[in-house]
Amino acid sequence: MSRPTNVVVELDESVKSFEQLIKRFLRKCKDEGIIKEHLEQFQYETKGQKNRRKKREGRRRQQKSSQR
Repeated sequence: MSRPTNVVVELDESVKSFEQLIKRFLRKCKDEGIIKEHLEQFQYETKGQKNRRKKREGRRRQQKSSQR
């Protein structure tokens, strides 16, 4: 994990069952990118692939910050 993330799902009146609570939790984890990061750890990445990915991510961050 690159950063610590807290995901909280509380039982309230809108949640009718335990299954809905689990679905809500999984959806929040997916939105935060926790599941994607976890799955990426299992896939082997060569040094070149890692460098290309980091360059791509850097360009994306740069474009995102310049659009604001």
